[in-house]
Amino acid sequence: MVGVKSPRSRHNPTEIRTIRGYPETLKLFRMPASKYWYVRMYIRGGASSGVKKSTRCVKLAHAEEFAITWYEDRLLEKRAFKDIGSQSFSVYADKLQESQKRQISRGELDPDMLYQDTLKLNNDLLPALGSLHISKIDYNTVDRFIHDLNNEKNLSQSSLKKYVILVRKVLKEAERDGTINYIPSLPPIKRKDNPRPWFSPEEYKQLLSACRDLRDNPTGDDKFEWDEMYDFIVFMIHTFLRPSEWKFLQNKHIRFLEQDGIEQLVISVPNPKTMKAKGTIDSTSTEVAADLYRRKILTRHDGANDYLFFNHIRDRERWVADRVSRKFRVLCNHAELETDSYGQKHTTYSLRHSALCFQILKSGGNDLFGLAKNARTSVMMLEKFYLTHLSPQLPEFTKQLRTKRILEIVNP
Repeated sequence: MVGVKSPRSRHNPTEIRTIRGYPETLKLFRMPASKYWYVRMYIRGGASSGVKKSTRCVKLAHAEEFAITWYEDRLLEKRAFKDIGSQSFSVYADKLQESQKRQISRGELDPDMLYQDTLKLNNDLLPALGSLHISKIDYNTVDRFIHDLNNEKNLSQSSLKKYVILVRKVLKEAERDGTINYIPSLPPIKRKDNPRPWFSPEEYKQLLSACRDLRDNPTGDDKFEWDEMYDFIVFMIHTFLRPSEWKFLQNKHIRFLEQDGIEQLVISVPNPKTMKAKGTIDSTSTEVAADLYRRKILTRHDGANDYLFFNHIRDRERWVADRVSRKFRVLCNHAELETDSYGQKHTTYSLRHSALCFQILKSGGNDLFGLAKNARTSVMMLEKFYLTHLSPQLPEFTKQLRTKRILEIVNP
């Protein structure tokens, strides 16, 4: 929008310097996110149009020495590029993307995976590693890349691990071609297994109360469908769906199941997390979800191809999920539930975490296999991220701590 300045990112260059006697395309720069100087240059005919690297130098004079050596090394690489170009990291990155496109056409891969991998390659991996011969990609090379990336962007352990996994995918393409004989060891990214951010039963009631308040007291500029958001929250809690799975869910994916006079839903998830399982895994809801679906969701839109939630938003790939996620954050702020007790932010994924936690608490931790199967996850994941921190709250554990005997205090 004209006249509106976007806020500057901590990763935007502030101080920019050139080096006397060298091309202006060779620049040193610094940004608020890092104390180090970075070097950036453009060389026509290289593996990528522009490359950058941290000098790991705080003083400008030391950074200039690093930049000059680095620049001359890149010129040597350019001269040798005709020899290594057909076997560079960037070539096999292209082959990986072509392979992913074929997997998508066969229904074996979520298109979002290609999208996310392409962003990582274009923004970070190719500028840093693209011109290197694929055989030069080893433990130390990737470790230095991860170190620099973390200094520049301060990414989470989970995000850094995704970069290492992506490098491994590119190396796998080279191994298939016979250019390398094996995939080298790559640096492990240690990850803390923190409890998943969820809403306790009391917080869940607080969240629904806040949603009713926004629904019943709309502001003049807020046209969001808070009533539908309320139903969305309840439905997610009682179906164990992931945030990525509801956006394509249509009425044709739902059928009723009645046993012992209780009505439940059987949901054929159209886009499960594991694409190879597409069309083979159904999930059963609680009776609360079935009642909600019959009484409210179907009354909004009952066509077979109608989407269960926010049917009027036709962009189902990104816009509908982004809009709901943003409004969910507004709701959490309104409910004063921005984070959990560990300081982790609540998101729409917290609804799935809450659904699993509620079921574990209700069942006392029994039949984890059945819960894992129905929620399309593994018993290991349930034990690792849910059962461990819920154990002190389970009935079996709390009963062990009860006693009717009053301990006597013996005076010395």
